[in-house]
Amino acid sequence: MGYLKLRTIQNRFEGELLAAALERLGVDFFLRTFEDTAYDGLFVAQEGWGAIWVEEADRLLAEDILQKFDEAYAAGFDWESEAE
Repeated sequence: MGYLKLRTIQNRFEGELLAAALERLGVDFFLRTFEDTAYDGLFVAQEGWGAIWVEEADRLLAEDILQKFDEAYAAGFDWESEAE
């Protein structure tokens, strides 16, 4: 079996959160970053910070995890109600 590119990651924070969620549920994945000190971030600007690749057998589970992740973070955090 092979690995499929699941998503391009825009920054380290997003990458670490998604990796932790996938790891917690036992998804076989790897995170490839595009950071390269020799080119001073050239590829990060072009490609994003990195990409998550998942085992084909875990693709559906990983997509479900990412959908829930996106829904949770798209809703945002209501700072005004927390300040009261």
